[in-house]
Amino acid sequence: MKIRRLLLFTVLLAATVALTGCLKPKVVRKACTDCHVEEYKRFKQGKLHQPVAEKNCESCHVPHGLLGALILRTEDSTLCYQCHDKDRAGLEKGSLHAPMAEGKCLECHNPHSSTYKGLARAEGNQLCFKCHARESFAKKTTHKAIGQGCDKCHDPHSSEHGNTLLDDGNRLCLNCHEPKTPPFVNAHYGYDVEGSDCLSCHTPHAAEGEMLMRSYGHEPFGQRRCTDCHNPAASEEPLKTVLDKDALCYSCHEAKRDDFKKAHVHSPVGTGECTACHNPHTSDYEFELRTAEKPLCYSCHAAAEKDHNKDFVHSAVKENDCSACHDPHASEYTNVLYKEGAELCYTCHDRSAFRDVDTHTPVTEGDCLACHDPHASDQKFVLSSKEEDLCYSCHADEKRRFDLVSVHPVVRQGKCTECHSPHASKVSPLLSSVTKELCFNCHSSMLKMVNEEGVHKVFEEGRCLACHDAHASTEPLQLLSEVDELCYRCHNDIEKGLERKRFNHKPAVDGKCVTCHSPHGSRLEWALQRPLDRLCYSCHEGLKDKLDKGDTYVHKVVKDGECTACHTAHSSDKRNLLTSSGKTLCNRCHADLGSEKMVRKHGNIAPAGSDCLGCHEPHLSSDRRLLHEIKHEPFKKGDCKVCHSRL
Repeated sequence: MKIRRLLLFTVLLAATVALTGCLKPKVVRKACTDCHVEEYKRFKQGKLHQPVAEKNCESCHVPHGLLGALILRTEDSTLCYQCHDKDRAGLEKGSLHAPMAEGKCLECHNPHSSTYKGLARAEGNQLCFKCHARESFAKKTTHKAIGQGCDKCHDPHSSEHGNTLLDDGNRLCLNCHEPKTPPFVNAHYGYDVEGSDCLSCHTPHAAEGEMLMRSYGHEPFGQRRCTDCHNPAASEEPLKTVLDKDALCYSCHEAKRDDFKKAHVHSPVGTGECTACHNPHTSDYEFELRTAEKPLCYSCHAAAEKDHNKDFVHSAVKENDCSACHDPHASEYTNVLYKEGAELCYTCHDRSAFRDVDTHTPVTEGDCLACHDPHASDQKFVLSSKEEDLCYSCHADEKRRFDLVSVHPVVRQGKCTECHSPHASKVSPLLSSVTKELCFNCHSSMLKMVNEEGVHKVFEEGRCLACHDAHASTEPLQLLSEVDELCYRCHNDIEKGLERKRFNHKPAVDGKCVTCHSPHGSRLEWALQRPLDRLCYSCHEGLKDKLDKGDTYVHKVVKDGECTACHTAHSSDKRNLLTSSGKTLCNRCHADLGSEKMVRKHGNIAPAGSDCLGCHEPHLSSDRRLLHEIKHEPFKKGDCKVCHSRL
């Protein structure tokens, strides 16, 4: 019966749970626009991007989750191509518009909606002017096509032609201009120019001159003296020149002919190809050059262009000014340079900055290229190789000499110019400043560790090289020799004391001067590493342990930390490095040994002339009178007469 009731209860419970699950309210996911109502109102202006129209925000955006954030699924054109992949071939042709090349579709297009064609962010040319300076297209004479829109000539995405043009060369111009018509022929002084390069004379956007002519014009062209160079317009070959190659140019520029006959002639000049560099009609560049100077040079010197693509570029190269150094026609010097060696460099670089008391040999010899590349380098200052390799190419002996145990960090890193001027200096050997200033450029923190009282004299005077080798040494810290030998060069009185006296301080014997003294200085007298008592206790630990117990009586000089009141620091003829014998040492402080008071304290025995250390501890004792721990029994009882019967 109980089993049947339990079974019935289980069935009813299961049914209730199932029914409850069926009846509970379902969670319905809201659209983004249900919450972002105001934003959607703004997006509904103009033509809508399809995902916006379908309220499918998540096709582009990652859902917010617990933390609100406006995050795109990807940050580049990959997102756009999820829907526009079929258009990729038409959008990505040979010549890409810069935003396309960078995958930045949203530079030009609004991803939500726009009142302009193609969801553009602005109308017509205004969109282009966001990147392209308006001033370049607004001059005295403006191409009519600009008023009709940039897309009259350019594809906004990509093209099979340069500069994303819709067609190649003159074919694009022929969409608007008919070269056979009388007005067109008359404008070209009767010459049939069909098939000529329109852009060789005309700028495609805007110009300060008439008829969109480029800024610089060849004199015969500017004066419309076409027959100075070409056959008459009515001849069978009207565009043919009356003379060939340079013969035509020299018919006007005869004075230049001899000037171009030098030891080294630029190849186009030698072959008479003047128009390889110059446009015979007009140009946007001075001297009617066909392009800007550097691209023009690279059109022949392609290897140089690759070689100049480095981290550090000579300013003349960077500024598109090859002719700052090279004569474009002819020269008496190699590589058609204007001058030879440093004389050429000094046309830009102030000669006086490279002459001083001490001058680097390559500078003296005018051989700048011994160290510098004249065009470009991967090394700072356009050096022809790494600094250390460059210096050691001449100073090979120094490289071997510096291969020691302890090397100055700047030497190890090959940074010779951290200390040496590469050209000239007032301080030999080519130091960039006097030693004191030079060292403290890096080691200025040492100055904070010393004061006037504790400074080492050589440190104060900046004579760092009195102790250290500036480059490398077999001793630590580039020291010139072992520490004691180095110290004794100045402190020879201490060395002599160690040799002549019976008792020597162990650190002094071991040559460990810097155990006690800071080699540069400190804030303490004698340049001590630590206060005198703490310094002594660092070796004499037993004494310090007794002092720390606090249950002893301490001699005043010990309490005051005046160890040198009794002991010498280096050597002595007295045991324990005492400054004098026990009989006289104590008298320095206790001058009243013969007084009635002192006699009475010593059992009516006058202590003057006695060895105080025979009874007293010099440092501390459990007895307040600093008496030795172990005492003779009569002495302990104060019964002096037992031994001293004549008292």
